[in-house]
Amino acid sequence: MKIVLGRLLQRTSLRQAIGRRAYSTKKIVDIGQPSPASHPQLLKEGEITPGITLEEYTLRRNKLLEVLPEKGLAIFAAAPVKMMTDVVPYTYRQDADYLYITGCQQPGGVAVLGHECGFCMFMPEATSHDVIWQGQIAGVSAALEVFKADRAYPMSKLRQILPDIMKGSSELFHNVQTAVPTYMELDAFQKAAYSGKVKDVSVFTHELRLIKSPAELKLMRESASIACQALLQTMFHSKTHPYEGRLSATVEYECKMKGAQRMAFNPVVGGGPNASVIHYSRNDQKIKNGDLVLMDVGCELHGYVSDITRTWPPYGSFSSTQEELYDLILQTNKDCVELCKPGASIREIHNLSVEMLIKGLNEIGILKDSRSSSYHQLNPTSIGHYLGMDVHDCSIIGYDRPLKPGIVITIEPGIYIPLSSNGPERYRGIGIRIEDEVLITDTGYEVLTGSMPKEVKHIESLLNNFPHGKYNAEPQQVRELHPFDVPL
Repeated sequence: MKIVLGRLLQRTSLRQAIGRRAYSTKKIVDIGQPSPASHPQLLKEGEITPGITLEEYTLRRNKLLEVLPEKGLAIFAAAPVKMMTDVVPYTYRQDADYLYITGCQQPGGVAVLGHECGFCMFMPEATSHDVIWQGQIAGVSAALEVFKADRAYPMSKLRQILPDIMKGSSELFHNVQTAVPTYMELDAFQKAAYSGKVKDVSVFTHELRLIKSPAELKLMRESASIACQALLQTMFHSKTHPYEGRLSATVEYECKMKGAQRMAFNPVVGGGPNASVIHYSRNDQKIKNGDLVLMDVGCELHGYVSDITRTWPPYGSFSSTQEELYDLILQTNKDCVELCKPGASIREIHNLSVEMLIKGLNEIGILKDSRSSSYHQLNPTSIGHYLGMDVHDCSIIGYDRPLKPGIVITIEPGIYIPLSSNGPERYRGIGIRIEDEVLITDTGYEVLTGSMPKEVKHIESLLNNFPHGKYNAEPQQVRELHPFDVPL
C-alpha cells in the first residue's frame, strides 16, 4: 500500500511540475498587431509583419531618404477608421504607403521621415476605456522597440513638436489620400502649402513600391495561389449552387480558410448579362442554365493582393457562340502574356490587344468597322494595371513606363456586350474576361495565376468530372485535387 501511495504522490508531483512549466512562460506584450512573440505561427523572429523583416523596412526608409530632397520632409498619416454606422466600424485596412514605411497596421498614427529628424513616430494614446472595448494598441514604446523609430511621442505632443521639424524643411511631402487636420492645420504646414512647398509623397513611394523585393514576391505568389485555389473550389461549387451570392460567399470563405485576411475587393460575380457590367457588384441573381458566369476576385495576404478573373458555364458546357467569343479572348490573353518582358509597357500591350480584338470582332461579325470608338463601347478598359499592396498599385505611374524585372501587372482582355447592343442577337448579354497576374522577370515573365485553368476543354472537363455531391462531405479530397488531374 505504501509503494502504491508513493507512486501516486510521485505522479501527482510530476503533473504539478509539468503544469507549472507549461504556464510559467514569460509575459507576452500585446502591441495591437501580430508579433513573433504573440503569433509565432505567422511571424518569424526579426519580422515586423509576416514575411517582411525589420531590415527590409529600414532599407525602404533609407531608399526614401536617398530620393528625398536634402531639406525635404515626408509625412505619413495612418488610414482613418471608417464607420458603417455610428458605432460599427468597417474592417480596418492600413494605408499602403504608411504600412510600407512603418510596418504599423494600426490607425491613429503619424510618421515623419527626414534627413535631420530621422524616423519619428507620433502614436495614439489608449485610454482604459479604449483598451476595454478595443484592446491594446501600439504606443510610444512599441514605436521605439518594435518599429525602431529614432524618436517617438504621444499624439498629444504633435502640435508642440512637429512645427519645429517642419520649419527646418524646404519642402513637405505628405500622403494626400490620408492627410489629417492634426498636422494640416498647423501654421507651419499652412505656410508651406501657401508657398507651393507641399507635394504628394507618392511621387517617391510609388516608385519604391513598383519593383517588388524577393520577400514581397513570395507574399504575392502565396496570395495568387490562395486566390487560384479558392476560385477553383468555387468553380466546382457552381454547378450545384448556381447563384451569384453563394459563389461570392464560397470564394471569400475559401480565401480566408486558406490564410487570407480579407478580399482585395468585393467579388464580381456576374451571371449571364450581368457579366457585361464590368464592375458588377450586386451578386444577387440566380445564374440561368446556358449562361456564363464571370468571376473577378482577389484576396489580400499580409498586405499584398491578388487579382484573377475566369469565365465559365456553371452547368458544364459552352455553347458554340460562347466558345467562339471565349476563344478570341483567350487567344488575346495568351498573346498579350507573351508580350510581357523587360522594356515593354502596359500601353504597348494594350494597343496590341485592341488591334487583336478589333480584328477578331470584325471577323465574327460583332463589329462592322475598325473604328476604335465602336470597339470601346464593348470594352472601355485597359489591358491591365500594376499590382502589389493595392489592386491598382502605384497609380501615379503611367502605363507608358517600360516594364522591369520585379514588376507585377495584370493581363485582362475582355468583351462586354449588353442586351441593348445592336450587334447580332446571339451575342447579346455575353460578358467574358480572362485575367492573369504576370511577374516581369529578367528573361520574360512568370504567370502567378497559371495554376487556374482557362482552356475550354479543361474547364468543361473539371465541371463534368468532379464529384459535386462530395464537396461538403469530403472537403479534403477537393483540396488535394489538382486542376489537371481530371480526365479530358
